[in-house]
Amino acid sequence: MKTCVIVFAKNPVPNQVKTRLVPSISPEQAAALYTAFLTDWCETLAKLSGVDLIIAHTPSEAQSDLQALIGDAAIYIPQIGAGLGERLTSATEWAAEHGYTKILLVGSDSPTLPISYISQALTLLDSRNTVIGPSTDGGYYLIGFSVETLVITVPHVFEEIAWSTADVFQQTVTRIREVEVTLGLLPPWYDIDTAKDLAFLHAHIAAMRLAGDSVQAVRTESLLAKLFS
Repeated sequence: MKTCVIVFAKNPVPNQVKTRLVPSISPEQAAALYTAFLTDWCETLAKLSGVDLIIAHTPSEAQSDLQALIGDAAIYIPQIGAGLGERLTSATEWAAEHGYTKILLVGSDSPTLPISYISQALTLLDSRNTVIGPSTDGGYYLIGFSVETLVITVPHVFEEIAWSTADVFQQTVTRIREVEVTLGLLPPWYDIDTAKDLAFLHAHIAAMRLAGDSVQAVRTESLLAKLFS
């Protein structure tokens, strides 16, 4: 059995990533922050045993830049499709065509997401057809599939979704219900999109340090210390 986690990633270019953080921080700082999120998160995922790390990147020519950041151990594929739904569908179908039987898709906006949630998602796919992790902004930070029901669930669950709204999770669960497959549910977590989210992340990491908990997002922590100094 082959398992993969597909990370959707952008080339960290100013004014192309984390634009909702501007003007509270500069476009260059936003790009640096995105770089920290992405590299911290991929470093965490690379620790999973028996799981291939796939980077679905945009634009198509971004592979060399992202490979310089993330390393050669990951597999790089371009995002294909006119919108997010098509790109998620394409990446999932690519994984199925390459023999993966458990497929997780994640973003890079939750650098402190516990790695245990990823392990829990993979375990849930032993007995469930789909798995989803809701984010507190109304979207989701993870969605996954077992290959047995892939033809039934994909692309249906990615169609007619109001992307980048607070309705994404609700609409996606409705689509999953329509195809009558079993669903595994992860605990909620948070994404970093706005200045308010960024302040919460800074406070959360500081609280983890105070509590003696480990912090996996070390690059992010270092950059936040400079931004909030």
